[in-house]
Amino acid sequence: MTLTKNEPRATLRETTYARLKDLILTGQLRPSERLSENALAKRLGVSRTPLREALMKLEEEGLVVGQRNLGYTVSDLDITAFCNLLVVREALDVCAARLACVTATEEDLDRLRGVIAQMVELKESAADTPSDAARNLDLGLYIHRVILDAARNDALTRLSEQVYQQLRLALWLEVLWVDLEHTDLDEHRAIADAICARDPEAAEAAARAHVQSSLKNMSKLQRIWAHRRAVD
Repeated sequence: MTLTKNEPRATLRETTYARLKDLILTGQLRPSERLSENALAKRLGVSRTPLREALMKLEEEGLVVGQRNLGYTVSDLDITAFCNLLVVREALDVCAARLACVTATEEDLDRLRGVIAQMVELKESAADTPSDAARNLDLGLYIHRVILDAARNDALTRLSEQVYQQLRLALWLEVLWVDLEHTDLDEHRAIADAICARDPEAAEAAARAHVQSSLKNMSKLQRIWAHRRAVD
């Protein structure tokens, strides 16, 4: 499909971003592949302006790497680095969950319950499409943001956002490639239930278990990644 010049700028930018992300996450653009802006613009049927905007957003998410005077390449997957980040994430998530048990307002708790309700609805209606996987990840990231907001600690929020940003590629591939069997919903619900009950010990245990599950998934992801590269 070729996008027309009359299409609203925001829609054009968002569509270009979504299509380019799909090319990366489905492996049509390979890890470490150098990206030609001219070739991509022609392939997507867009000008270089929305393409560059999409590439900048994907760089923020860790899916591509930009180098001055060299352009962009698709990110490679460093499992060891991601596992190290997950160890840090565990400490941050546990801290946020414990704090939220004390500092969360009733409005915060309502937001948590609302996100869980959206997750349940997605599970019941999902058709296992890439868009469903994207929605699943977005909700998973959002609930952690809600917990951070409820924790009322700006320093913790800043550090957590930095770690989550660097984990973005691994989280996308975990959702897209690893069969989670909806355990992510159960894990998020356990965290939310503990916070709503204002039980810091249960919240800590649930937050820790959630990250430990991701660490286990990293070993599965590493095997899948190695297989895909061998096939390529």
